[in-house]
Amino acid sequence: MQDKKPAKLSRRSFLSLGVGTIGAVVGVSYLGLVGDFLNPPPAGAAPLQEVGKVADFAVNTPTLVSYQGDGIEQGVYVVNLGSEGWIAIDFHCTHLQCGINWVDSVGKFMCPCHGGVYDIKGNVLSGPPPRPLHRRVIQVQGDSVQVGGLST
Repeated sequence: MQDKKPAKLSRRSFLSLGVGTIGAVVGVSYLGLVGDFLNPPPAGAAPLQEVGKVADFAVNTPTLVSYQGDGIEQGVYVVNLGSEGWIAIDFHCTHLQCGINWVDSVGKFMCPCHGGVYDIKGNVLSGPPPRPLHRRVIQVQGDSVQVGGLST
């Protein structure tokens, strides 16, 4: 009978196995991140938060309020359009995400970064923005005005 010695693992094989294992773990992690990116949460999934009372919002005058969405404080313009209802407009320009301002003297939203101009409903009037301002879910229950995540 021959004595069989256990096969030795060479240094090169050990390093190749280790590097391959680490590479596989990193690769699987990236697949998880890609899956999260390609499958975002549904629109409006963020919970509604009270941002004020109905009396706090004058008709046809956008009011900037703070909304705590996904743990981050964000600006949202709440607009009471009177008989047309209510809208909540995201604070960020759709061109490069700069903060927009309501300019009461001209009755328009304006982006100070690149000159984007929007009407009171967030529609593009001029400048480089590729699409209207993003809307947020808004709900008026009794005297309470509540805002949520992005709407579709």
